[in-house]
Amino acid sequence: FFFFFFFQAEDGIRDFCLSRGLGDVYKRQPQYLLPIVIEESDQKGYISDPSLVKIANHVHLYPPHVESILSHYHFFPRKYTSDTHIYLCRCHNCMMKGQSKVMQAIKERYGVDNLHSSVSRDGKFTFHTMNWLGYCVNDGPAMMVKRRGGDYVEVLTGLTGDGVEGSLKGLKGNVFKWAKNNIVEQTLKAKGKYSLIESNVAVKDAVKKAVRMGPMQVIKEVTEAKLLGRGGAGFMTGRKWESAYKADMKEKYVVCNADEGLPSTFKDWFLLNNENKRKEVLAGMGICAKTIGAKKCYLYLRYEYRNLVPSIEADIKQLQNECPELAVLNYEVRLGGGPYVAGEENAQFESIQGFAPIPRKDRPSTVFPTVEGLFFKPTVINNVETFACIPHIVQQGASAFRADGLPKLLSVSGDVPRPLIIETLLNGYTLNDLITDAKARDVTAAEVGGCTEPLIFGDKFNTPFGFGKDVINAAGSVVLFDSACDFGEIYSNKLRFMTDESCKQCVPCRDGTSLLHKAFDELRTQGKSRYNERTLKVAAEAARMSSICAHGKGLDVLFTAACEHLKTKKPY
Repeated sequence: FFFFFFFQAEDGIRDFCLSRGLGDVYKRQPQYLLPIVIEESDQKGYISDPSLVKIANHVHLYPPHVESILSHYHFFPRKYTSDTHIYLCRCHNCMMKGQSKVMQAIKERYGVDNLHSSVSRDGKFTFHTMNWLGYCVNDGPAMMVKRRGGDYVEVLTGLTGDGVEGSLKGLKGNVFKWAKNNIVEQTLKAKGKYSLIESNVAVKDAVKKAVRMGPMQVIKEVTEAKLLGRGGAGFMTGRKWESAYKADMKEKYVVCNADEGLPSTFKDWFLLNNENKRKEVLAGMGICAKTIGAKKCYLYLRYEYRNLVPSIEADIKQLQNECPELAVLNYEVRLGGGPYVAGEENAQFESIQGFAPIPRKDRPSTVFPTVEGLFFKPTVINNVETFACIPHIVQQGASAFRADGLPKLLSVSGDVPRPLIIETLLNGYTLNDLITDAKARDVTAAEVGGCTEPLIFGDKFNTPFGFGKDVINAAGSVVLFDSACDFGEIYSNKLRFMTDESCKQCVPCRDGTSLLHKAFDELRTQGKSRYNERTLKVAAEAARMSSICAHGKGLDVLFTAACEHLKTKKPY
């Protein structure tokens, strides 16, 4: 087979904009591909063909391979279109608050037919849509703005159709707008119950105590605390750490998964945006590293949260100055590039290593990251909230931490007075309890666990949160909907998310998500579809049975639930 790759230099713009020599900053290894691409994209606004070739040569990859890798990310254009790129969030929260009117106003006032990398008639803006901004829950509808020349993003919230033009005209100079943390904190304050939010740990003392306890005692404490992974899978944290500790290899890694790409989940952003909690997360990573014998810690941060990088890096430096036990560790904040699937552990490893952020298809189901993880070495990967719990467990003890049930943070948005972070205890707390605590009214349905999950209706509101069977998954997000909501539109948005965020590696998922989304919209608006029932059933089942990761496997249940909803309501 012969592959041809053609390049064209652009006039008026330097072919390669990195202000520092590549060899002076980045080693000649694939793992530095993403940091180089981000720096180049920041300065130039896109990745030109000559830049791509030079980057590929530096990291010892073929240019077509780098081209393929970049196609999996959302924020690295390959052609120059404008100095300013606008990303409009289309999560449930933004759409419920009028984002469709904002989108229509942009189409009319800027002369664009769609919002898929379309350039305004004056050439100043390139418009895109995105599935989840994160901090848009503060005041939706919202958009993220990325201007050429800056190593930050800007956020405009509270948009209206009439005011969007004025908001974009206000983007001048180097002063950028960043979403404030307007989320309400709410905890269960019953006497004797432990609160992760309200209790601040002296991380210096926790680190010293952990080192003094030794690896096996720390693992025992974490195990006895019954701490489950807070990212959604609910795996026993102590068991994971023990497996990595016993792995007979010198090179080990710790990864904090801060790629909070699941729509309507903002608990990790809430923690990382709080100085005390941020330090607890970093200390938890350090305690883990000292426990399992790792020397390198990565915090994989989603691109949309990149404005937090200076604060995180400053806290790492301060933590290592205060805790000499952690001074030998090498912490690194690694930015992602947008895809939701990069939150899957193996896809995240691939991204850090410099390859496409997609799940590993050749990994046996019995081989876990604690055996073959990052760089195929023993690795502990935990969620932000999980690491935040570690200093508390070490300092207070397992029995105090889980005395009346494990603390768990839930991101609550939708038809509520204000977005909430509700801290509950996994001891029978139900969705009805949450609705009462959130002061929500006329709640008819809820989405728990993100866009990949079917809606939950009133007959299941008394089901408790937790991990495992016969419970509502306490992964982190809860969106409440009142009776005025168009649930057909909600399901359409969920299926669009499934289509947009498929990594395209598994054909049944790649083609099935698009086919089922089109079919559902036809059924919803016309009452019939070009595809017969057997075709839709086969497509859904094929995705469930053949997909590598949970994204494709969940398509069957989601589509079936969406169609069941249509049967209860006239679709057009």
